[in-house]
Amino acid sequence: MPMRTITNPILPGFHPDPSICRVGEGFYLVTSTFEYFPGLPIYHSKNLADWQLIGHGLSRPEQLQLSTENPNAFGLYAPTLRFIKDRFYLVCTNVGANEGREGNFLIWTDDIAGEWSAPIWLDTPGIDPTIFADDDGQTYYLGTHKEIYLRTIDLASGELGPRQNIWTGSGAADPEGPHLYNKDGYYYLLISEGGTSYGHMLTMARSRSLTGPYEACPNNPVMTNRSTNLPLQAAGHADLVQDTQGNWWAVCLAVRPISYPLRHLLGRETCLLPVDWSNPWPVFGEEGHLPEIIQVDTAAAPKETQKKSSKPDYVTLFEWDPTLIEEEPHGFLLHPNQTGLSDQGKLAAVFQRQTAFEQQFQVTFDCRQLTDGQAGLTVFLNATHHYEGYLEKTASSQQLVFRRQIGSLWKVEKKLPYAADTVTLQLSADKETYRFSVLDEQGQAQPLGSGETKYLTTEVGGVFTGIMVGCYASASSPQQTVRVRDF
Repeated sequence: MPMRTITNPILPGFHPDPSICRVGEGFYLVTSTFEYFPGLPIYHSKNLADWQLIGHGLSRPEQLQLSTENPNAFGLYAPTLRFIKDRFYLVCTNVGANEGREGNFLIWTDDIAGEWSAPIWLDTPGIDPTIFADDDGQTYYLGTHKEIYLRTIDLASGELGPRQNIWTGSGAADPEGPHLYNKDGYYYLLISEGGTSYGHMLTMARSRSLTGPYEACPNNPVMTNRSTNLPLQAAGHADLVQDTQGNWWAVCLAVRPISYPLRHLLGRETCLLPVDWSNPWPVFGEEGHLPEIIQVDTAAAPKETQKKSSKPDYVTLFEWDPTLIEEEPHGFLLHPNQTGLSDQGKLAAVFQRQTAFEQQFQVTFDCRQLTDGQAGLTVFLNATHHYEGYLEKTASSQQLVFRRQIGSLWKVEKKLPYAADTVTLQLSADKETYRFSVLDEQGQAQPLGSGETKYLTTEVGGVFTGIMVGCYASASSPQQTVRVRDF
């Protein structure tokens, strides 16, 4: 029988905390975005392998405000996507320390590729929310607050019923990320434990009654790659879906370490694995492990397939402000403010994810309308860990600069005189090194500087996001413009 090979991750680069649902023959998936905007990207697939970006749950600044505190640790945590009574719903947590609305919220849409509603804020604690529609039509909210709890929810108003704690987990740290499924007369509760790092694991419990008591699976953890040499690590935070042929699948997050001691660079990525539910308790992946390679029966996949989306998911930090960023057919217009990459604030910058260890980025800057500022290309983990090459213009000089910042340490590595107002910068990445170059008049790359990848890994300088590659501009005075092409 024809088989198709799928290599994990199916959504490479920074795509953590996936949640999935199926409507007809289509699958829809959302991931966390933390401090990046637009937030909560929505992907569509017909075969679980090839995904296209079709929109965002949060695309309008008035929907909510993202915190500018605590780099790559605050913002949008662990959404859940569900289709209930002909409507799509998203629940999520906005974590932060700002004057905007924080906590758990619900949004909805009747057009999955269109705009989503304003948030309905939910008066309930914790993180990692999910919703569950029972067979009788009643809907429930599950949350994580020291343990897993359950409340009824009115999806129109957000009104919640009394809290009932239903499971504390199997005994490991950080029971979180709950999802509930009704199958064969049982309610199956799937959660993550061990923290979203190298001890991450999936555990499961079930009950005949929605409110419990829940009995733990005797084979817990039902999935983990901890204490193995498998190429995917920190696997967990999963959601289940059943295809049209009755097969069960899980999407989960995992990381691809680049060295020992274990360090990961690209963030937590979305992976796919089969789930065998031929016995009362499911078996995930290969005997409870997440494999890098899976084989899929092509006869079980919908006939219509699609290509992976070629358009990057362009995002910025905190808010897409049209006074700072304008889209054009082949790029962007940046109207810089005084905020730079090392300032934890809203700035004129556009980012896309690094999705492979060996990858090249190139961008052209037209700086004729920049008089006292800088415009450049950056490889960015957060405001304290980034490398960049840029054109700097002042009243008395114009030069190309390569700079690195690692925590509180920063250094300008190189300065080169540069007379032209247009510059094309190039970034080449491999597992060990980021190399910045400038293209000369003949289109040949001339080295500008390089930096080790290890100083931009999560274990060195990050928390919950991954490497983003961005074009940016900053200036000391207003009413300046940088045109960015072919990023």
